Amino acid sequence: MQQAVEDLPVFDRVVAALRPLRDQLKLGRFLGAVVVDHKPRILYRFLVAEGSPVTNLGPQVILKVYGDQPRGEGPLQQLWRARNLDVPRLVFGEASRCSWLVMEHLDIRPLDFRSDDQLNVVDQLASISAIMHRSCDELTPSLRPLSTVMVPRWKAAASALSRSGYTLPSFWLSKATTAYTGGNPRPLHGDLAPANMGKTVDGRLIIFDASALYGPLSFDAARWSARVGRGRHGPEALLKRWMAVEMLPPAPDPEVLLAAECVLEAGSREIVRSRSAHRSCSNSPTPITSDVTELLNVASRYLR
Repeated sequence: MQQAVEDLPVFDRVVAALRPLRDQLKLGRFLGAVVVDHKPRILYRFLVAEGSPVTNLGPQVILKVYGDQPRGEGPLQQLWRARNLDVPRLVFGEASRCSWLVMEHLDIRPLDFRSDDQLNVVDQLASISAIMHRSCDELTPSLRPLSTVMVPRWKAAASALSRSGYTLPSFWLSKATTAYTGGNPRPLHGDLAPANMGKTVDGRLIIFDASALYGPLSFDAARWSARVGRGRHGPEALLKRWMAVEMLPPAPDPEVLLAAECVLEAGSREIVRSRSAHRSCSNSPTPITSDVTELLNVASRYLR
C-alpha cells in the first residue's frame, strides 16, 4: 500500500515532491547541489528546458524545496523586487505539503571582508532596510513570528554554551524573549549573513534566502552585527554604524537585541565546534575561542 504523504517524514516529503516538480516546471539537466546541510530541504541547480514555464528566469535556475508549508520567502522576496530591491527573479508555490521556489541563477561573487568593504556593506544594508521592513498587511499571514523561531534557537544556543562551561545568568532568557517579542512588528529578512548575499560584477549587492520573519525591525541589524562583527569592527561598532544610516526605534532597545543575538551566535559557534570535534574523534578538548568570549562580553553589557 502506498504511504500517505502526510505520514512521510519531512525530508522524505521533499524527495517525493522533487520529480513531479521537475516535470511540472520542465527543468532540464541537473547541474548539482548548491548547498548541503542539516536542514530538511533541497537546493539544486538546473538548466531550463525548452517550453518551461520559468524560461523568463533565464537559462539556469535554483530550485529550493522545503518539507513544510507555507513559506513566506517567495512572497516576501517577490514584494521586495516589486519595490526595486536587488533580489533574484523567482516564482513560488506549494505541492504535496511542501513549499518550493525557483529563482534565477546569478553570477555573483561572495563578500570579501578583508578590507573596509565590511562597512560599505553595512551602509548598503541599512540604506535599503526601510524598504525591506515596510509593512504589507496582505503578506503578514505568511511570515513567521520572530519569537516563535528565535526563542527555541536561543535556548539551544544557551544550552550549548552551558555544556561548554559557560555560565549564563538565568534572567538572560526573559530579557532575550522580551526583545524578540517587543516593538511594532515588521517584515524581516531574518537571516542576514554573508552566505545569503553577494555582489555582481558591477558592484550591486544581491540579497536572497530570506527567512521571512515578522518582528522588531532592529532585528536584522542586530543579527548582522552579531554574526559579522570582529575585532576593530566588532558587533557594537557595526550596530552603531547601521544606526547612523537607518533610524531604529527605541523599543525594543537595539542593543538588547544585539546582546540576545550575540548569545545565539556564540552558542551556534559552540554547536558547530562540538560537531566538528565529534567528527574528528579527537580525545583532546577543543580550546574555548576568543570570538565566543567576545560575543558574551557584548551580551553582558546589555542584558542586565
